Amino acid sequence: MKELCQQFGPERRLIGILTEPSGCTPRLGLVLVSAGLLPKFGPYRLYAELARRLAHEAIATLRFDLGGIGDSAQEYEQRPLKERTALEIKAAIDHLCERHEFDGIALAGLCSGAEDAFRAAEADPRVTDVVMIDPFAYRTAGWAARNLLHRARRRALRALGVYQPLPIAGDDQPRLVNYKYMDRPEAMHALETLLARETGVHFVYTAGAREMFNHERQLRAQFSPISLGDRVTLDYFPQIDHTQLLEADRRALIEAIAKRLQDSLKQSAPRNRRAQFSTRTEIGSF
Repeated sequence: MKELCQQFGPERRLIGILTEPSGCTPRLGLVLVSAGLLPKFGPYRLYAELARRLAHEAIATLRFDLGGIGDSAQEYEQRPLKERTALEIKAAIDHLCERHEFDGIALAGLCSGAEDAFRAAEADPRVTDVVMIDPFAYRTAGWAARNLLHRARRRALRALGVYQPLPIAGDDQPRLVNYKYMDRPEAMHALETLLARETGVHFVYTAGAREMFNHERQLRAQFSPISLGDRVTLDYFPQIDHTQLLEADRRALIEAIAKRLQDSLKQSAPRNRRAQFSTRTEIGSF
């Protein structure tokens, strides 16, 4: 493994770390998209640890700071946030494709980074896989029944003195971030677009998403009537916190993602898609 500092974008204002395997040519290029206001190492260094683990699987990973976060300055000034983010992710993909020819390009992120990756994957035909950790989720009848049982159990434990909920900050206290998840129609449209291109879509949910996602069968139920097929996969970790404070939790998450990307590379090998990854591509109407 080797790690290199990178500057890219039209004005070279975007800063990232490229982690590459040593001794072999990487088959897959992965871009990790910033989670909220966190810089490129991710929560508790999740992104850094993931990139280094994936280098052992012939995967080159670029983790970078979106404009105005960490070391990156604003690259696309005077643009709306959503458009600016899309252009920055595209610049990261362009930068990876300038260095290597890949069998595939993947995007991944946590929370807001997951949704940014999802939107960018829909817009960019070079993307063959997207990995989303605790992205959007939509309540279903199955969710409601399980949530009712969960709340009843917590109230019983609280009455016995076994469980004590954490205090909730008052509504009068300002929030640094108040993130609104993607609406279901937008998610459905993007998912249909990706499935039509045979793009692998991997969902990862943790206990941090419990208020919106609480059982494995919910994934397919929330996207009914779309037929998800085998290109949509799920790993559900109800025992792991949203930001993976514990090293063992991060390791479990990283190994799950590594396996999914390995499986996707095995599926894409017979198709030999390397020729489709030109250095740059015109995308949407950005």
